[in-house]
Amino acid sequence: MAKVKQSFISNIIGKQTYDEFKVYAQIIIPIGTCVLAIIFCLSFFFHWGFISTLLNLITGTSLLFVAYIAALVLYMDIEVDVDDAERYYGAKHEKEIKSNSYKLTVVWSVVLILFGIAAIYLSNKYRKHYAFECETFLVDKQAQIYHLNWDNDCEVAAETGELEKMKGYQIDKSYTLCVWCEERADDAFVQYSSNRYFRR
Repeated sequence: MAKVKQSFISNIIGKQTYDEFKVYAQIIIPIGTCVLAIIFCLSFFFHWGFISTLLNLITGTSLLFVAYIAALVLYMDIEVDVDDAERYYGAKHEKEIKSNSYKLTVVWSVVLILFGIAAIYLSNKYRKHYAFECETFLVDKQAQIYHLNWDNDCEVAAETGELEKMKGYQIDKSYTLCVWCEERADDAFVQYSSNRYFRR
């Protein structure tokens, strides 16, 4: 009996589509991985706004990162030899004959997809955390409160004697965001990514 290369994913999306997208994945993955590795490495040592912007563009739930994860799943997918059952026995026997051959690809595909979802979730958390670290706040060390560093007319900040400008990474977890500023940040969420003002 003739053999064909197949996996759980290629069986779902079709062999031709699978082969076409896998060619693109083989180009995208090395380039994308290098870019992500460089940006993540820089983010460990520097707290720059443009790195935060790049992380927002190419990680988390951004379309670019979702496309990268989809390409990575295809890139790492494994095809195995299965009997060309449809050719010899008709389509109704196909599942019965090839199920034992490609059970491993079903498990592997599920594992890849779960890891992909986890990567999207974790990178989304990381970019929010990094955005906080890059942001500049007005800090009241005595009260252990930090305020947003933009013209928001915060009454609490106005009544405080001295406020020190500090980056998010300099503020430890004992500090809390001013309640008034938090309300303003919630209002700003509709217009802008206010999650950068909160420690996650």
